[in-house]
Amino acid sequence: MWSVVSQILSYENGIVAFMVELKPTDGTFLLGPLVIFISVFFMREVKTTDAIVFMQTIQANMAAIIVLALGVILLSIGIAEHSPNIRGGFFMLLESTGLFSAILGFFFYGVSMVRGLVDAVYTITISPLYFWAGLIIWAMGVFSITYAGISSRKKEEGIVFLSALLTLVLACFFVWEIFLK
Repeated sequence: MWSVVSQILSYENGIVAFMVELKPTDGTFLLGPLVIFISVFFMREVKTTDAIVFMQTIQANMAAIIVLALGVILLSIGIAEHSPNIRGGFFMLLESTGLFSAILGFFFYGVSMVRGLVDAVYTITISPLYFWAGLIIWAMGVFSITYAGISSRKKEEGIVFLSALLTLVLACFFVWEIFLK
C-alpha cells in the first residue's frame, strides 16, 4: 500500500498518471442495470372487471419485457466494446443459440401470465417459476445475439445480426399470437 502511495507522490503529475481512459460506451454499465431494474416495476398482476384494464396490463407486461431487453442490450454493448472481436464460427454459435433461447424465454414469459375470467372478473396471475425462468432465458438470448453482433466487425455478420433481431421480433409475435392467446 505504501509503495503505491509513494509511486503516486513521486510522479510529477501525481494521480493524473493513473487515470483510466473512459470509452463512450462505459455509461452503458450504469444504464443497463438501471433500465433492467425499472422494467421489473412494469410487470404486475391484476384482478379487474374492466376488459380495457385487463388488456392494458397484458400490454404493460409485454412492454416490460421489451424494456428489459433494452437494458440487456445496453449491457452487452458495454461488454462487447471491452472485449476482443470474435470469429465467424463463434459468431454464428452465439447468434443461433441466442435466437433460440430468446424465443423460448419469451414463450415461458408469456406462459407465466395465467389469464382467467370467472364471474365477469378478469384476472392475470403471474407464475413466479415461469416468470423468472422466462426472463432469465430471454435475457441470455438477447445478450448473446447483441454481444455477437457488436463483437463482430464484418459487414456480412452485421447483416446476419440484423436478420436475427428481425427474426426474433417476428418469432415472438408469432408465439404471442398463435400459442399464447
